[in-house]
Amino acid sequence: MMSLLEIMDRVAKGMNRHEANLILEAQAEEMIAIGEKDAEEAKRIIRTNIGYIAGYYNHEIADRAYELFDTEHPIFGRKWPSPEEALRLGMEHGRRSKERSKLIDHPSHPNKTPMP
Repeated sequence: MMSLLEIMDRVAKGMNRHEANLILEAQAEEMIAIGEKDAEEAKRIIRTNIGYIAGYYNHEIADRAYELFDTEHPIFGRKWPSPEEALRLGMEHGRRSKERSKLIDHPSHPNKTPMP
């Protein structure tokens, strides 16, 4: 399995759409082999991870990754927020995540595993 850094290095060096599709398929196959539910879920996870890591790169490389893998940053989308806006969006995302985790931790949630 390629690391996200290896994928982004290829993006930076001029990967094309065909190469991106091959990487996406290979990564998904490896995830399925280790127990991921299905190809679509594996691809969703890979795209989300690429979208996240691309946010650490300059706009040109990140935008290329977003386009090649049909993805975006999971919090900022394809926008380039100011530091203040990034903080606000990150805090909102954190609050939403906390609320979702409270629902999942509730004893009546269907995915809740009872404590021994």
